[in-house]
Amino acid sequence: MNRLARLVPAFLLVLPSLPVAAERIRAGLWEVTASVELPGVSSPSPTKQTECLSEEDVEADRVPEIAQGACRVTDVRRSGDRVTWKLDCGAVGKGEGEIVYRSPISYDGWMKLETGGTVVRTSIRAQRLRDC
Repeated sequence: MNRLARLVPAFLLVLPSLPVAAERIRAGLWEVTASVELPGVSSPSPTKQTECLSEEDVEADRVPEIAQGACRVTDVRRSGDRVTWKLDCGAVGKGEGEIVYRSPISYDGWMKLETGGTVVRTSIRAQRLRDC
């Protein structure tokens, strides 16, 4: 579980850097809420992060990334209002995720990471709050 405890925070770092799908969302201050489910453990409180997306960020249509380098995002696919990807965390485990754009001011999705026989599931909700 120690390895898992180190990986979950890195796993959550993907949230503010999910692809922004220029035709789908608007620039502004976004709040992303993530709820993590760990089997056999009481679920921690949802994590909230805010990020100001500029017009340049929206136009760049970034690919997910994990800042601490514990995992690598691969196989990013965009189809309509959906973006899916796979996570390769080497010997630690593998995972996948999906985001669905509901409107120019909201999206939701999920991520799943399988590691050491444990499946960590994260639900994601995001909403544009206002201009930056």
